[in-house]
Amino acid sequence: MGKVKKFSTVNIRKIAGGKDPIRIVEEFIVRRGFDPDECCKEKNPETAQWMLSLGEGEELEILVEGLKRPAETTIYMGVNVATVPIRGCNELLAAALEIADGLVGIKLSLVGYFLVLSASLGASGLTVDDLDYHFKLITAQQTWFRDALTEELSWDG
Repeated sequence: MGKVKKFSTVNIRKIAGGKDPIRIVEEFIVRRGFDPDECCKEKNPETAQWMLSLGEGEELEILVEGLKRPAETTIYMGVNVATVPIRGCNELLAAALEIADGLVGIKLSLVGYFLVLSASLGASGLTVDDLDYHFKLITAQQTWFRDALTEELSWDG
């Protein structure tokens, strides 16, 4: 058996594999018919944020965090579904949490004074089709959630 050459650990570098999460998000945005440069709200070495108009004053926020740490990079996408009023907020939040039990593959969060339907995904191994799937989960359940909340609270619209 021949000699096995030993390498010192300082000569071995980590080579990050996979696709760039920024490119994946930009491709998703292009598929939705938007220009990623026009939708971009913030881009720095650690994070990137885009806002896509969905119509009727609604926007999809896409946020990529942890760009300097590829193993920890996450992609967040969310849509505001309701504003939490000061008066009656306890009834609204209790009803929203009860209804949220029926959500599939996405979560309900309170961000500031908005209820948000969102998905948070690890960027490792993520594809454009995965982003598209989670976007469809959010938009498909958005109307259902609002209707259920309106019915639960006996609102007229």
